[in-house]
Amino acid sequence: MGRPDPFFGYSFVLRTILFGLIPAFALWQLVRLRRALHVFQLEGYKRNRYLAWCRGNPRRALFLAAAPAKKPLVMTGRARRVLVVAEVLSFLGVLLPPAAAHLSAGAPWDIATWVIATVVMAVGAPAVLVAADWLLAPVQGAINRRFGASARRRLADVAPVVVGVTGSYGKTSTKFAIERLIGPPGSALATPGSFNTPLGVCRTINESLRPQHRFFVVEMGAYGEGEIAELCRFTGPLIGVLTSIGPAHLERFGSMEAIRRAKYEVVESLPPDGMAVMNVDDPEVRALADATERVGVVRYGLDGSARPDVTAHGVEVTGRGTVFTVIAGDEELRTETRLLGAHALGHILAAAAVALVAGRSLEELDGPIRSLQAVEHRLQLIDGAGGVKVIDDAYNSNPQGAAAALEVLRAMPGARKLVVTPGIVELGSLQREANERFGEQAARVADALLVVASLNRDAILSGARRVDGTTNLIAVDSLSEATEELGRLLGPGDVVLFENDLPDQLEG
Repeated sequence: MGRPDPFFGYSFVLRTILFGLIPAFALWQLVRLRRALHVFQLEGYKRNRYLAWCRGNPRRALFLAAAPAKKPLVMTGRARRVLVVAEVLSFLGVLLPPAAAHLSAGAPWDIATWVIATVVMAVGAPAVLVAADWLLAPVQGAINRRFGASARRRLADVAPVVVGVTGSYGKTSTKFAIERLIGPPGSALATPGSFNTPLGVCRTINESLRPQHRFFVVEMGAYGEGEIAELCRFTGPLIGVLTSIGPAHLERFGSMEAIRRAKYEVVESLPPDGMAVMNVDDPEVRALADATERVGVVRYGLDGSARPDVTAHGVEVTGRGTVFTVIAGDEELRTETRLLGAHALGHILAAAAVALVAGRSLEELDGPIRSLQAVEHRLQLIDGAGGVKVIDDAYNSNPQGAAAALEVLRAMPGARKLVVTPGIVELGSLQREANERFGEQAARVADALLVVASLNRDAILSGARRVDGTTNLIAVDSLSEATEELGRLLGPGDVVLFENDLPDQLEG
């Protein structure tokens, strides 16, 4: 005689409800898993980093509340695989415990056990997601190896001159400036956006690298030591650019010394005939440039005392951009750019130095410099409604970049000047001090300072209150609330700076 029906003793209505709850749970869990997957993807599918985020944000991890995403979930092949396996694991976790109880005891399906299992699986969606990714690790590893092998073959076939660009700040803007200045139009390829990981570089090579590309400009990011060296082993840069060394992602690296060693890997990985292009305006980079002997070094920057090989003087910030003179040895070039401020000149000087190393003349760089466009959300000047000027520096922020953005705001002609910011993040133990200093700097420049979200609010306002001025200090909970407030504050001729925007996993 077989096992009894697991639902014997239950009424037709109760059976119908039980069967109906199964697809309802499947849909509900799918929604929760997608929300968890969004943050997991933002953390680069790094399981330890994602679990650390869950520990640091228990309420968000537990309830997975929906919110408008600034950077939406991209349903890549990996994301789809993880989501499907996580959904299967959720089903097994819900169905197996009550089924096991039924098979072992011959008792009716235990509704209480089913309810408990359902709650555990729903609440544990982040853990289920991590388990799914762990189970898929061999599959993902095989895919990555195949993807990498294809990229290596293409890179060897095209054989471009590779330029590696790294630094705590300024990588992306410098990379795109190099792409425009290093050669004639179409001769250079740069990794798009903020693609700065091995998989992002492989994808760029496989999809975009062509025989006409004489140069390949690679942004190299890292959250730990060895990651830039890995990218260098893969791409083999002949020119390495080091833009800055600072406390960005300090809480992930653990110490400034670890950051210093990690960023210098772009120089250490160069061949003997390679060339390091280093920003000597940055004291940390300058010290490394002074100590570099194995390869040649081209120094760039605005600080004459740092002995730059490529520099600029006669800098004028206007409502249209920046006018300046580039100096390289005995050559000079008076030019202008739509980019704003001295901070942007650092990106241009780095690109000019790389272009000169690659064989271009200073005169050839005039047109490309004049045509440079601001990278989106990086000190981007926008004509807003009602005669308002907007300086969009919302991509991310760091202490040096925030100070530079405030200097741009100070130099801009305008009736009143306003700053909207959530402050600076991922600075570890230095975060409060940095945001207090930023608040003080902002209060010296702005007529109104709108602090978004609670993360750095106390620190920014504390710093701003040190200034004996008339700055209007306003605390808001979200960017949308700040936008409403700006509608009441702004008038023709005003200038507003948006400095940083919290990533989805840090907002809330």
